[in-house]
Amino acid sequence: MSQVNDKPSYWRSLAELENDPEFREAIEREFKVPLDQEPGSPARRRFMQVMGASFALAGLSGCRWKEDKLVDFAKRPQGMVPGEARHYATTMEVGGLAVGLIATSYDGRPVKVEGNPAHPANLGASAAWHQASVLELYDPDRSQSPLNDGNKADLAGFDEAFKAKVTELKAAGGKGLYILSGASSSPTLAALRRSVAEKYTQSKWLTWDAVAPGDEERAGTKLAFGKAHRVHLDCAKAAVIVSLDADFIGPAFPMGLRNARAVAAGRDPDAARMNRLYVVEPAFSQIGSIADHRLAIRAELVKAFAAALDAAVSAAAGAADAGPGQPKPGAAFLSDAHVAKFVDALAKDLVAHKGTSLVVAGPHQPAEVHALAARLNTVLGNVGNTVSYTEASDEPSMREQLASLVADLNAGAVDTLLVLDSNPIYTAPADLDFAAAYAKAKTRVAVSMYADETAKASTWHVPLAHPLETWSDTLAWDGTLGIGQPLIAPLFGGKAAIEIVARLTEDVAWTPKDLVRRTHKEAVPDDRKWARLVQAGLGAPGQLEKKSPKLEAIAPVKLEGGEAGGLEVGNGQLELLLTPCSKIYDGRWANNAWLQELPESFTKLTWGNAALIAPKTAAALGVTDGTPARLTVGGQSIEVPVMIAPGQAVGTVKVALGYGRTSAGVVGGHNGDTQPTTPVGANAYKLRSAKLHRFGSGLSVAGQGAPLHLPTTQDVHAIDDVGRKGTDDRVPMLVREANLAEYKKHPDFAKHVVHHPPLLQLWEEPVKYDGNKWGMAIDLGKCIGCSACVTACQAENNIAVVGDEAIRWGRELLWLRVDRYYSGKADDAGVVWQPLPCQQCDNAPCEQVCPVGATMHTSEGLNDMVYNRCIGTRYCANNCPYKVRRFNYFNYHLDKVGPTPWHGAENDRHRVRAMVFNPEVTVRARGVMEKCTFCVQRIQNTKIKAKNAKRAIKDGEIRTACEQTCPTGAITFGNLNDKQSAVAKLTEASRAYHLLAELNNRPRVSYLARVKNPNPELV
Repeated sequence: MSQVNDKPSYWRSLAELENDPEFREAIEREFKVPLDQEPGSPARRRFMQVMGASFALAGLSGCRWKEDKLVDFAKRPQGMVPGEARHYATTMEVGGLAVGLIATSYDGRPVKVEGNPAHPANLGASAAWHQASVLELYDPDRSQSPLNDGNKADLAGFDEAFKAKVTELKAAGGKGLYILSGASSSPTLAALRRSVAEKYTQSKWLTWDAVAPGDEERAGTKLAFGKAHRVHLDCAKAAVIVSLDADFIGPAFPMGLRNARAVAAGRDPDAARMNRLYVVEPAFSQIGSIADHRLAIRAELVKAFAAALDAAVSAAAGAADAGPGQPKPGAAFLSDAHVAKFVDALAKDLVAHKGTSLVVAGPHQPAEVHALAARLNTVLGNVGNTVSYTEASDEPSMREQLASLVADLNAGAVDTLLVLDSNPIYTAPADLDFAAAYAKAKTRVAVSMYADETAKASTWHVPLAHPLETWSDTLAWDGTLGIGQPLIAPLFGGKAAIEIVARLTEDVAWTPKDLVRRTHKEAVPDDRKWARLVQAGLGAPGQLEKKSPKLEAIAPVKLEGGEAGGLEVGNGQLELLLTPCSKIYDGRWANNAWLQELPESFTKLTWGNAALIAPKTAAALGVTDGTPARLTVGGQSIEVPVMIAPGQAVGTVKVALGYGRTSAGVVGGHNGDTQPTTPVGANAYKLRSAKLHRFGSGLSVAGQGAPLHLPTTQDVHAIDDVGRKGTDDRVPMLVREANLAEYKKHPDFAKHVVHHPPLLQLWEEPVKYDGNKWGMAIDLGKCIGCSACVTACQAENNIAVVGDEAIRWGRELLWLRVDRYYSGKADDAGVVWQPLPCQQCDNAPCEQVCPVGATMHTSEGLNDMVYNRCIGTRYCANNCPYKVRRFNYFNYHLDKVGPTPWHGAENDRHRVRAMVFNPEVTVRARGVMEKCTFCVQRIQNTKIKAKNAKRAIKDGEIRTACEQTCPTGAITFGNLNDKQSAVAKLTEASRAYHLLAELNNRPRVSYLARVKNPNPELV
C-alpha cells in the first residue's frame, strides 16, 4: 500500500514531488497572508506598474455607471444599430507571419478579435498575442505625438523636416539613405521598397527581426537543393512526424496554428490511423508536450543527431539516386544506449512509412540541420505528399544585414537611417553595440508604436498606427493575400509604415487605403470585387507555385566543440538557450498586462522570466526554484531567478527573451520619466552575440542568495501530507490516459479508473431540462497547453489584472486555467494538460452553501452568479473541489483611482483604457465571487436572434471564447439535450469521463482521456 511520504506518479512541481518542509509551510494556508489582513502595499513605482492595465478598466456598460464615448454620433452611419456587435475581417502579422482575423466592434469600438475560419494560416484559431491586441490598441502608453530629439513635436514639423531631407537625398541619388524594417510580408511595403530603390539608386533597405524564422531554412534548403526554398508542411497527411527542435505547432512557426489543427486531428484514436510524434529538443515545447516519444538533448547536439538519423535512414531506405547519406558522426552522446535505441527505432519507423512521414527542422537550428531534414524528406518520398517547396529569395540573413549596417554606421557612411517597426537598440546582439553605432547617423527616424529604446535615441520618432487602426495587406506563408481594414481612427494620430515610406517616394497625397488599393489594382480592378475582397479579408489561398527541387550531395557535417560532446557538461560549459517568449514574443508586448499575467505554459510563471534548468543540473549547481543566479557567457552577465524544469536536457539553461525593458511603458518598465517603473524580468538580449544567436555553450551559472518567492500559479491550492496523498491517488483519475494498444483492447478504460456505487439523489431534481442543457467536452488528447483560451476568456469577460504581488498571494482572477501535471521521473518527465473551467455541476456544492443564493442554477443548466447578492463569504470557493471560483479581493479596476465607480474614467488615460471592455459583460465590483459562465452573453445573444427568426439554434452556432480560439479544436460546446450535437456525442464517447464524478456533483464538462501512440520498440 502506498504510504503518505511516497512520491506521487503525477505532480505539479518538484517541490510537490519531494514534499519538502518549505513547500508544506508555504501551502499551509490557501492564501499566503491571513485573509483578514490587507497585504502590505508595494512601493509606488511597483504599484503603478502592476496596476497599469487595470486602473481605468471601469465598466462603461452598467446603467448605474457614467458612460463616456470617444465620439458621439451626430448622424448614425448607414447600417449601424447602436449596441449591436459588428464583425470585420482583417489581418495581422508577427515576425512576417500573417494570419486572418475577425474583429468585433461595438459602436465603432473594437473589443475582441478571433481567427478568420476562411484563412488557411489559422483556420479560425488565434494565439494569445492576437487576443491581447485589443488591450494594446487602448494602451495610453503608446506614443501620442512625434518626438524631435526627445521633445514633443507635431506631425507638420516632422513633414517639413523630412521633406527637406528627401530633397537632399534625391540630389545625392540616395547615397547615405538606409532603411531598416522589421520582417514583413506586406505586398504594398514591398512595392514601395522597389519604388525607393528606383528613386534612390544608392540607398540600402535592410531587414532586422530578432527572432523571426526563415534565415536558416533558406540557407539549409540552398545547401540541399542549390537554391533557397520555402518549406510547406502538410501535417494532416503524415503518419510519422519527427521534430528536430521545431515547435511547428506554435504561433511563431510558419502556419503554426494550421499545423496544430492538423496534428491534433491526427491524434484521434478512433480514426483509421493515428499519427506518431517523435520530438528531439533541449527544452519542453508545445509539440514536445504531446509527443509519443521525446528525447531531451542539448540544442547543439541536434545536428549530430540529424546526421546519425540520415545515416540510418539512408542505409535502410536504399535511395541510391539521392546520393550518399551522412557517415555516422563521432559524437560521444550517440554511444548512449538510450539515444542509440531511439535513433534505430525512429529510422525503422520512418522507412516503414515512406511517403507518409515528415521531418521538420527548428527555425533556429543551423543550416546543416535544415539541409538534412530536406534530404530525409526526399529520401523518404515525402516531397509532394507531406512536404512541398516553393522558391524563396536568396538574400543575406538578417544577422548579416544588421552587422553590415553597423559597419556602415561606424564608417560614417549613413546619413539618414529610417527604422520601421523595429527596435534594434534593444534586440540587437550585444557585441554589435548598436546604440553607439546608431548615434553616428546624422538623421535617425524611428517609426514605432511606443517611444521604445530606439525611438528615444532618434532624431525623430513618429507614432506607428495599430493594425486595427489602419489599412494593410499581408501574404501568408503559402502566399494567401490578406487585407486589413481599420476599425477605428488612430487614437493617438499614429501613421502606418507605408505612409512614412510614401513620403520618400513623394506619394504624400496617398492614404494607406489608396496605397494598398493601388498595389492590387491590376489583380482586382473592379471596385465590387475589391469590396468583396475587403469583406472576406483574404484572397484565394495558396498562390505560390510548388516546386520539386533536385537534391544535391551534402558534405559530411562538421561538429565543433560541444556539438560532438556527451550528454552532460559542467558549469562553464553549459548551453545557453535563448527563446522568444511564448507570451510577449521578442519584447514587443512587454507593456501588455494580459500577456504579462498569463501563466507561462510549463512553469506557470507570470510577470517575468527565469533561467530554466534541469533538475540534475540544478543539483550540481546548488540552486533551486527562485534562487537568484548570475548567468555569464562571452564576458556578458545578467541576473535572473532559477526555476527547475523537469524534462529539460541536462546542461541546457533556457531563458526567454523580451524582458528587462527600460522603455516599454508603465506596465513593462520605463525610465527617464516623471514616474519611472521597474523593468519586468531580465534582459537576456545582453547575452546574445553574433556567435551565440539562439544557443551556444560556454555558460556559467552562480547562485546569488536565498530563493525568492516567484509569482507562479502552480502550487496555490496544494495541501498537507494527507491531502497530498489524496492528490497522488486522485490525479491519475483526473488526467486519464492510455496507450493506443490498451485503448483498442479496452475502449472504455477511462470509465473504469474510478469504481463507486450508483449515485443516487436524496430529493427530486430541482431543475427540469426541457429545453436547452448546455455542456462542454474537452479532449485531453488535443490540448497542447498553449493557453490561448485563457487570454480569450480574459478579453471576452472583462477579467481584471491583479499584478505580481497578488499572484504571489494566490489571488489570481483568471476564470480559466490550464493545469499542467508532470509524470514519470523528474529528469525524463512527461507532461499532461488539463483546461479547467467551471464544471457547471448539476448538483453544485457551491450552491448548497451560499447563504444568500448568489450562485444558482438556471433552467438551461448554467451555474450562474448573481453579483448583486454576493456578500463575499467565500463559502462557495471552500466547497468547490475544482477550485475554479475567484474572489475579487480588491476593486482592481477602480480602487486606487477614485472613490466613485466612474471617477477613473474622468482621466484621459483611464478613459482610453476603459474602451477595451466588452459591453455585453458586467464589470464586477470588489467583494464578489467570479467564475466561468460558459460565455452566457453569447448564449443569450444567439437565443434572441434565433427567436426573432423563429428558428432553432443550430449545433455549433454558439461558441464560447475558449472554444473559438483553440488552435486544435480541443474544446466543444453545445446542447446536451440535442443527441445529434457534437458535444452530446463526445460526452457519450468511450473515452469520456467527468472529474470527481464520485462526489455526485454531476458536472457538465466532460473530458476525453488522452491516448498516445508509442512505438512498441521504445515502450
